[in-house]
Amino acid sequence: VNESSTSFLSKVATAGIDIQQITKDKIYGKSSLGELLSNLQQKQLDDWSRFDIVKKGGSLAEIQQVMKDGDLTADSRDRGGLLLTHLSAAYDRVDVLEWLVVSKRMDLNALDAQHRTALDVAKASKASLTTKWIVEWKAKTIIGSFLRRNYYHAMHRRKLQQSIVAATLIQSVIRAYATRKIFANVLVRRLEESQHFASVWGRVTASLNNVSTSTCWSGIREDLMDIKVGLDDEMLDDTDQRLSIAMEDAVQEDSGEGHDEIVPDEIFDLEELVPDDNIVAEDGVFKSEMYNHSSTQWLSFQMSSHVVKFLQQGDKKYRSFFVRRMRQLASGERSRILQKPLKGSKTLIYETYLEQKSGHRILWTEERGRLVIWYIAKHKQVSRLMQLIDDSKSRSARQQIPDSLVNELQNEGLLSQNKPKEVLLDIFGNVPLKIYDVNFNTISEITKESWTPQLHLTDEERDIVEAEGTVLVLGRSGTGKTVTITQRLEFDRQSRAAQDPSFTQLFVARSVRLCRYVEGAVGEDNRASFVTYARLLSDIESTLPGKTARNFNPSQRIDFGRFKRDFHNNSSFDERVSALISWTVIRTFLKGSIEAFQSPDGILPRDAFVKVERLGKNRCRIPVELRDHIYDEFLHYQKYLEDQQLWDDCDRVRHLLLRMKNAKEDDPDAFGQVQRSKVYVDEVQDYTQLEILLFFYLSGPSGLFLAGDPAQSVVEGTEFRFEEVRGVGHFVGSVMQKPKTVNVNFRSHSGILNCAGGVLDLMFTHFPSSAKQLKKDEGLFQGSRPGVLMGASVDQLNILLGDKLKGAVILTHDESARHWRRLLNDYKLVYGVREAKGLEFKTVIILDFFREIPSSLQKPWRELVLGRATQDFERSQPLAATFLKLLYTGVTRCIEKLFFVETKSSTAGDASMRWLTKKVADRASYATRNGINDVEAMSMTSDEFISEGINNAELAQAMELEQSQMLLERSIWCFEQTDNIELAVKARIHHSSVLFRLELQVPYDEKSANDCAVIEMRAARLIESLKKEGLFFEVLNIFSSVTPFLSEYAKEELEKRFIRKIRLAEVDD
Repeated sequence: VNESSTSFLSKVATAGIDIQQITKDKIYGKSSLGELLSNLQQKQLDDWSRFDIVKKGGSLAEIQQVMKDGDLTADSRDRGGLLLTHLSAAYDRVDVLEWLVVSKRMDLNALDAQHRTALDVAKASKASLTTKWIVEWKAKTIIGSFLRRNYYHAMHRRKLQQSIVAATLIQSVIRAYATRKIFANVLVRRLEESQHFASVWGRVTASLNNVSTSTCWSGIREDLMDIKVGLDDEMLDDTDQRLSIAMEDAVQEDSGEGHDEIVPDEIFDLEELVPDDNIVAEDGVFKSEMYNHSSTQWLSFQMSSHVVKFLQQGDKKYRSFFVRRMRQLASGERSRILQKPLKGSKTLIYETYLEQKSGHRILWTEERGRLVIWYIAKHKQVSRLMQLIDDSKSRSARQQIPDSLVNELQNEGLLSQNKPKEVLLDIFGNVPLKIYDVNFNTISEITKESWTPQLHLTDEERDIVEAEGTVLVLGRSGTGKTVTITQRLEFDRQSRAAQDPSFTQLFVARSVRLCRYVEGAVGEDNRASFVTYARLLSDIESTLPGKTARNFNPSQRIDFGRFKRDFHNNSSFDERVSALISWTVIRTFLKGSIEAFQSPDGILPRDAFVKVERLGKNRCRIPVELRDHIYDEFLHYQKYLEDQQLWDDCDRVRHLLLRMKNAKEDDPDAFGQVQRSKVYVDEVQDYTQLEILLFFYLSGPSGLFLAGDPAQSVVEGTEFRFEEVRGVGHFVGSVMQKPKTVNVNFRSHSGILNCAGGVLDLMFTHFPSSAKQLKKDEGLFQGSRPGVLMGASVDQLNILLGDKLKGAVILTHDESARHWRRLLNDYKLVYGVREAKGLEFKTVIILDFFREIPSSLQKPWRELVLGRATQDFERSQPLAATFLKLLYTGVTRCIEKLFFVETKSSTAGDASMRWLTKKVADRASYATRNGINDVEAMSMTSDEFISEGINNAELAQAMELEQSQMLLERSIWCFEQTDNIELAVKARIHHSSVLFRLELQVPYDEKSANDCAVIEMRAARLIESLKKEGLFFEVLNIFSSVTPFLSEYAKEELEKRFIRKIRLAEVDD
């Protein structure tokens, strides 16, 4: 107990607790505890006295010495448990406090007996200096502690990150080493491919910045041949000379007036007051009477599409000038600048100065009391345009044979006694002039940006254009079927586009040239598309969602030529039925009919084909005894396609129709991207029911406008009748109207039309169900009958084609075109009839058409043309209808001069010549016999050679490669005839590209690695040349053909760095 008590008291005294108040009498007992207490009390007093040095202001050095001697320690406490830190703080000794804290590491947070820190004591003692120092010291301590803690954490994180980076680096090095070890061959090959790509395609990709606008052949035609661009080239000089010799004197008389000069205003003011009374016509009669007589007022006028384009696409200020001049004319004002008759014109044509400085002239005529504005052009073009307007106005009424002979032929029934319809023809071709009606009361609308002229329509045209629902227009060749499509396009655009912002239009044709023509006729519009049928299929395939389950590679496509060569001729079925009949049955009925589409496998069942009553005897004219045989051949053909992984057009279209049907049900938004408000199709006779169904899917049951000529259904594999369209319409729920017909022929004269009519008479007499019989064509002008040349030798033909008939087009059977081109000294203008379909030529020679009719058909043909055919002729000889359609198509390609030439005698040829030249009781002969020396010179002009060259090059864009090769050879030859080096070079490059693509048709697995490298190098050089010439469409063709021979790396890089930009440039064009 004594020891415990002693220890307790000692600790109490040391802690600074005052024990002085404890007295001995309070201690129980007489022990030594009292003595101990006395000692502790004394010791406490001694310890407290040592703190006096601080209290009395001793120096820091003295305090340091006391602590060094051990009299004071860091643990020593003064009265009340105050430590040295508390005491220093209380007495405001900053120096002592700083030394204790910094050097002796005393804790400022230590508590005294009253649980106060040094800061609390300093504040209680109002020691400002120590209070400030303690606060600052604690702040520094906290900040330092925070910084050190964060520094250590940052250093820790950095070390950890460095460890991770090091580990990652080590891992990546290890992985890279392992990857290189595994894929070393692939990496080396990719490096080699990159280097190879740079060496082969470097120049091509380097020219990316120089990608210009695509210059397709149709664009070149417009740049070179269209007068509205104002080219003043010498190539058209011979055309001008042939159009009118009288212009030579007129140009001399006008030479003093100058061209496009700026005429002072005061001169115009004088001229407006003084009419030109000294204008003399070509016959010496003064025109002043006509001039004064025309000083009348008009309530309305008409303008051609050429004027509309000028006003819409030209400088907007010209609209105001035009309105001012028209108002002056309407009010009856007359002066030289308002109504100046042109000198040298065969008809009365006026020019009006558009305004004073630009030199533009308004060319117009009076037509039965109405004002017709033909053109607005610069002064230097007026002479040429005057001749073209003269020619246009005279074409409708011209007599290409003497009046005496015309009267004789009319008496004999060859020419119609009826007065021909009066139609204004376009100055650039044998099509009706597209005109618009403008009322003078609303003429100010022309100055507005939203101005849309009102299309002028005759009663017949309005009946077609305003017809509701699905419309089918039928007409013979040259009767303006395409014109009705352009009118309907523009009518729909004007009447529906403003009411329906989502209204869209699509025009489809097989010919690129026809698409360009229609687009140019109606004008560009972002809501209208003009595409070929082949392009349409590709666009739909790429637009529909989802990947197709079948790849339709062009190299695996079966057409008629390949069907005949690779399948029919090598099968056991070629003896009884010709390849053409088999192919037609397959495409038209077995796979391309609406009944075949409705079957689960897309094939017409055998019973539906073999039984006559299922398809109808008029629809399918194949003899019953041959139908089983043909169906067996078809089944073998289907197996051949499957074994060889090939496809034909019916397979592709059916697959596309099913995709469209699924998209319409599952993804209406995606289907809406391909659907159009209205679809317009030209040459509809070239399509099967399956293909017509595709158009219905695009347009809906009431949005289709079709035009065609069943008599020109000569595309291999297509047997077209109006009922085919009606059957598809019934399937989709469309209400079909009665077909509209057009029968005024704008292309050919009466002599050619009568001959074509004779061919149609044979067709409708013996094959009444082969095509719809229309009203007989009525020609706008008359002309001479075709000529017949019997027994002409090849040498004689070569002489004619090099002299009198240079530039004449030779038409033969398509299979013989190459043969005749070779015999005629590589004469380039040799066409197959099917190949020439859709084209028109000034002079045509139908060569050995009858002699080259198949031998099995020679005698039946003789019986046909001589009127001895039996009643079952249609059933027994169905192929004869195809050759009648071919003959009709060949005859109607001609505009002016037509010759039938047979080099040797043949059964069909001799009979046909007799039929053509025989005069019967109710009519004259269709043709006349001619001698070689009787043929007049019909050489083409430079303009016509260039136009023909561009025609062929343009057609080559849409044809098969073999046909494209021949077309481009013709194109090169035509350009060489005019010494047009630039176009010839362009055509040669295009031709080289086609030849190269022909070489690539050998299957890929037969090509070695060296062959592929050579192919790639040649492709690069060709693409570079094509790109320089602006033939971007052919660049894309080359890329598509050469793709199987390229590495994946080359394909990806070319697509990414070059081809994508080429596609954009082609789309912009």
